[in-house]
Amino acid sequence: MEVATQDFYLSAYLRLNGLELISLKDYGQRSLFVFEDGEQFQELKKKYYWNEALVDPEAYKRAIRELKGLCMNK
Repeated sequence: MEVATQDFYLSAYLRLNGLELISLKDYGQRSLFVFEDGEQFQELKKKYYWNEALVDPEAYKRAIRELKGLCMNK
């Protein structure tokens, strides 16, 4: 099953932690980021929203830049 989110920074965090972005869809002037829903997705999402996520700041910065590039080139 797939799950979509509009949360850009969550999506960057998910990609940084190894989740594959299945697709990127237009949603008005925004984008929907589609991932495979599963245990790993749910656990990472929980950590992110409960402020338990730990990341390397430079790696997260790169993940944000990569995701911005994907959005610009869609």
